Amino acid sequence: MGEPADDPDASVNDPLLTTPVARLMALAMETNVRVFDVPAAHSAGLAGLVGLGSDAAGEPRCMIGLTDDLDDDLRADVLSFGLAVLVGTPDLLDESPDGVLGISRERLPQHDNGPGNLAWHILQTCGRESPSTTFRLLIIQPDR
Repeated sequence: MGEPADDPDASVNDPLLTTPVARLMALAMETNVRVFDVPAAHSAGLAGLVGLGSDAAGEPRCMIGLTDDLDDDLRADVLSFGLAVLVGTPDLLDESPDGVLGISRERLPQHDNGPGNLAWHILQTCGRESPSTTFRLLIIQPDR
């Protein structure tokens, strides 16, 4: 079996998906990951969220929230990192009591393994070169 980029019928190769963000959104949709906007005023300085929740029927569902003030490049990088966490290292979500982690706005140096490395490969497949797709994951403290 070849890589998704080698399959002419793969959603990543759809000619209507002209940007890396559009390709990543299609990938998320195809893998049943819900992507939603988080108002910047409520993001506490985060670029996004990644976690597990449930749908209307109570079934588990993977989710990625992206802060609505991100430019397209950072949006693509954070989305690919969130997808990589869900697919490659879902056990990281166990570090949070509610199964949701924040994704920092600050890029870390590109890692050679882990979710940052997987995110880099996902992003390359979607047509974007990035200086780093590695971000810090943060446990979100509830307001008291």
